[in-house]
Amino acid sequence: MSGAGVFEMRPGREADRPAAAEMIRSRAVWMRERGQRWQSWHARAGQLAEQIGTGRWPVFVLTKDHRIVGMTTATFTVPHLGWAEDEIAEPSVFLQTTVTDPSFAGAGLGVLIAYWALDYAAVNGKRWTRRGVLTVGEDNLGLVRYYQSQGWRVVRALSHPHKPGVTVWSLQRPAVPQHELRELVRWQREPVRE
Repeated sequence: MSGAGVFEMRPGREADRPAAAEMIRSRAVWMRERGQRWQSWHARAGQLAEQIGTGRWPVFVLTKDHRIVGMTTATFTVPHLGWAEDEIAEPSVFLQTTVTDPSFAGAGLGVLIAYWALDYAAVNGKRWTRRGVLTVGEDNLGLVRYYQSQGWRVVRALSHPHKPGVTVWSLQRPAVPQHELRELVRWQREPVRE
């Protein structure tokens, strides 16, 4: 990855909202141009950006030279959809709403964020890093395969209880410190007080 050492992962701030919304909209355009599902990203760009800095959602931004190039939400609460009660009780970080700047397509920013999440979970004493993917038929299955190629294991795939034709994929990886990550991205490696 070029520009090693210039990426920073930090909690999002209210001032980040306009740039984050623009990045999400740019991503939606990029997805539309490639025939991917883009409508919900475009429609929800402002709503997702408004979650940044509220304290209600732990949204983190990835920056390069102070420019937002990615974002994700990393909660200590695993949703009930797709997970069993005993799994929900396990100490985990749940990764959701990960978006990266399309001008960095192919640079591995999504992978960088995923590895940050593994490290973040380990630093915070969690056992797992988990995520979910919704698919409709073959649509979005490429994302599941992409995550699997990164080492994410599919725990289960089940029909969405309220959305006919939608499959909920539950994926996880063990929370393990990512020592090599320190050469690629800076972040404050201190546990969060829950």
